Amino acid sequence: MAGGVSMGGGSRKQESMWGGICGILTGILFVATFAVAYNFPAGPSQADATLAGFDSLRPSFLAAAVLIGLAAVFGIPFYSELRNAFAGKDDFLIGAATLFSIVGIVITAVGFIGEVIALDSLSLAYGAGGVSRTVAVVVAQAVIGFGNVVIFGFLVLVAGVGVYGYVTIRGRRFPRWLGAVGVLAAILSLVGTLPVSGTFVLFIVAFVLIFVWIFATSGYLWRSSIGAER
Repeated sequence: MAGGVSMGGGSRKQESMWGGICGILTGILFVATFAVAYNFPAGPSQADATLAGFDSLRPSFLAAAVLIGLAAVFGIPFYSELRNAFAGKDDFLIGAATLFSIVGIVITAVGFIGEVIALDSLSLAYGAGGVSRTVAVVVAQAVIGFGNVVIFGFLVLVAGVGVYGYVTIRGRRFPRWLGAVGVLAAILSLVGTLPVSGTFVLFIVAFVLIFVWIFATSGYLWRSSIGAER
């Protein structure tokens, strides 16, 4: 029995450490994605210019697609282990937070990767000239407009973080200030998407807070695994 307890504790420690590592990698990959894709088209009006210069943009767009895909791959075990870290407390809320976070990061990744692939294909038609160029621009405008699904996915992800934050404030598993960061990030993200002048700044602040939350939460998961070992 003692051996079984020891094995269970060791397994739990490894899972917590793995969750922390995945969280750190998720944060790094997210930051890298948006650093590489800083010139990604923000709206349909940029469709023509994007297709015209796609040959020079392709490496950074494809790199960003790979990075966001990897962020989703590592994000799934991170959020799953974060759920386990609450040890069954507030099961419904933590389950909802985990579902929102995983679905959100997957939607964000799939939407971004799909947009890159579509623009890459349309750039070839654009290069053919004539009617093909006109059609490519029109379709690209629709593709870039549909890219709002990436924002939607991010908001779903942030909603999950907000629920995690709410449960954290009520409990003792993580510091309450970390819960406040998660809740504030969720609120600012929602307000930042409103079509009101100046609110985009709030979205940027929320964006930064999300990364603070991811890295800090990952650090506490890692720390708990070291504490278990001692």
